[in-house]
Amino acid sequence: MPENKQMTHSQHFISKMYLRQFSANKKNLYRYDANDLDKPPEIRSINKICRERDMYEPVYEDGSYVAPNHIENRFGRIETKTGKVIEAIKAKAQNDKCLSCTSILSEEDKSTLIIFITALMFRDPNTIDLGIKSLQASNPNMDLREARNFTLYNLLPLGVDREWDEHTIIRTATERLCGMAFQIGIADDDVIITSDRPFVVWPPDENELYNRPKAVAFPLTSRLVLYLFPIETVEPIGRNCFIRLTEEQVNDIQHNVAVYAREWLFSRSPLTEEQIKIVRRARERLPKSAL
Repeated sequence: MPENKQMTHSQHFISKMYLRQFSANKKNLYRYDANDLDKPPEIRSINKICRERDMYEPVYEDGSYVAPNHIENRFGRIETKTGKVIEAIKAKAQNDKCLSCTSILSEEDKSTLIIFITALMFRDPNTIDLGIKSLQASNPNMDLREARNFTLYNLLPLGVDREWDEHTIIRTATERLCGMAFQIGIADDDVIITSDRPFVVWPPDENELYNRPKAVAFPLTSRLVLYLFPIETVEPIGRNCFIRLTEEQVNDIQHNVAVYAREWLFSRSPLTEEQIKIVRRARERLPKSAL
């Protein structure tokens, strides 16, 4: 069989495993246009959203693939491992005895979640496009194929040369989230939403550009939110624990997820009028040029 027919060509930049955490039946979810909230939501198949064709495939001049599905398969292995961690977290969140534990995640669990979140940041189509445009701006003679290949080689783990992968941008970015405090917020109902860019990052001050973010929030499921904080800003007892989310905290995560969304918001159930108001206010914060 020809190489191209064996490949996965429809490549998801938001993992299907992840999106299933916001679905009542693991197949569909509600999708809202973040820029036109007057439109009614659509019920969309998880298989058909947040994907592009061959987005992780460097190609030779003749159009053949340099390393067919190597990046895609590496992401797949990360997703499988992360899925197991999320299922374990869900089980613990339902066990009252675990709610008072001060160590809910192992170091391996933490590393897995950090790798997964960082991968989502850098496999984002906008991030890849920015890399391509920056290269072409600084190298006017570089054509689109060369710029795209170079961006993929340096941004993402190709999975062919271990030594090369050690120096990719994604590897360096992963290290910035290491050594942070982990907290997992639990909502009383399935009210947590996510998006096509599901991470929220509070960056460091300008003079702390290469330090860790002030905080990271990442919706894990329709009831769980992962928070990362610089460890020096959190009391020891709150560095690896569950917390009960207040209504204010739930509203805050909905607001910030809406701010960070590229184009689409996803939810397990139709949003309430109050949730729509929160999302609308969040999107109004954005300059028109960002939409």
